[in-house]
Amino acid sequence: MQFSTIVMMVMMCSALILLMPGRVKRDKVINRSRWLMVGALGLIGVQFVVQYMMELRAMGITQAVLANLAFFIPASSLMNLTILNLQRQGRLSHLEWWVWTAVTLVVIAALAIAVATDGNPLEQLSHRVLWTEIAMSFAYAIMQTYYCFLQFRELERMKAIFEDYFDRERQELTRWMKHSIGINGLLAIFVPLLIFGPNIVIVIFSLTFFWGIFMMWFCFVRYFTSNDLKRVREAEENAREEMSESRYQMSEGEGLSADTMQHISHAVERWLATGAHLKAGITSPIAADAMNIPRYQLRAWVKASGHSSFTRWITSLRIEEAKRVLQEHRDWTNEAVADHCGFSRAYFQKVFKQETGIVPSDYLTTTD
Repeated sequence: MQFSTIVMMVMMCSALILLMPGRVKRDKVINRSRWLMVGALGLIGVQFVVQYMMELRAMGITQAVLANLAFFIPASSLMNLTILNLQRQGRLSHLEWWVWTAVTLVVIAALAIAVATDGNPLEQLSHRVLWTEIAMSFAYAIMQTYYCFLQFRELERMKAIFEDYFDRERQELTRWMKHSIGINGLLAIFVPLLIFGPNIVIVIFSLTFFWGIFMMWFCFVRYFTSNDLKRVREAEENAREEMSESRYQMSEGEGLSADTMQHISHAVERWLATGAHLKAGITSPIAADAMNIPRYQLRAWVKASGHSSFTRWITSLRIEEAKRVLQEHRDWTNEAVADHCGFSRAYFQKVFKQETGIVPSDYLTTTD
């Protein structure tokens, strides 16, 4: 298994180094994240090379855990920084870098001192080294919890931006980040416990762990090579521009008066009458431009109307239209209703059930 893992890490690192498109390598944010992930995967590979060459696992759990902690902790930190770098578009703070550096140095120094002062050969390390490993494992758990908290906070920020920009189906853009944060969180819980377990536990955990690492790598590559990152940047740029518009208007003393809100309502009604809200892929800037009103005014009107976001508003309108079509055109298929309402065919049943509690095919039964 160790040899297979080494081969897998070499292949994944090689793909990131050699097979990325030119546009990926020219993008500073993507390129930094790419090399951070290469560093993480490379350290994991080196860990297994050391274990394989020195036969540490055969010596015992204490010896094997030395390599696990010395290489896995900095590797895990680099994986966390990879995700944060993408979430923040390259704006990593000095503190986040220093946490990685400090924890890595402390762990390596503590393990090296414990082994050097143990007085026993590598094959017969004492319990003092084991207790040092336990302490460093929980230091890892604290560090991992810190990074997971930052990632989760950034993910919530990104989701809020998408809610005010895209229609609902674009919420899938960060699903891989959510899964990655979940994997990192589970590692923070289980690594300090499972790496000290018997061989069979280690094997089962390792298979699960490497499946998670592979999925993170796969989604990472797909994110780079698709248009998802471009869409994320569009939403974040819109949020910045909208904030600038709002601040400028506030500085000029132009708030949203009752007359302004009424003007926005009339603009919204005219836009809805054209059926433009049923077109797939609608975004808040497109809608605001079609209404000839500023984007921040549309967002303010949506929230004043009782909807939490542009996404929720558009979704509710489309679901109401779907209900009407299902009643008036009973011969239409679900695919036809989905196309008419601006949903993809695969997504229509899911979102309809989320909003109404039943699938479209059962809706007519409940209304008859």
